[in-house]
Amino acid sequence: MKYIQIDLHFVRNLVQCGILNVQHVNTQDQLADRLTKALSQQRTETLRNKIGLADGTSILWGHIKEHSSNQVNVN
Repeated sequence: MKYIQIDLHFVRNLVQCGILNVQHVNTQDQLADRLTKALSQQRTETLRNKIGLADGTSILWGHIKEHSSNQVNVN
C-alpha cells in the first residue's frame, strides 16, 4: 500500500505542476483491455491497429506449414 500512496502523490504533483496532463479515456478505447480481457476478433484487430502492431498470423502459419512438411516419423 505504501508504494501506491507514493505513486499517487508523485502523479498528483506532476499534474498540479502542469508537467503531466491527465485525460479521460472512454471504456471502448482502453488499450489495456487487450491484455486483460477476452475480446472479439474485431475488437482485437482494432486495438492492435491502434498501437501499431502488424498482423503476424500469416507469417506464423507459413512457418508452421514449412516445418510440418519437413517432419520425419521415428518409430
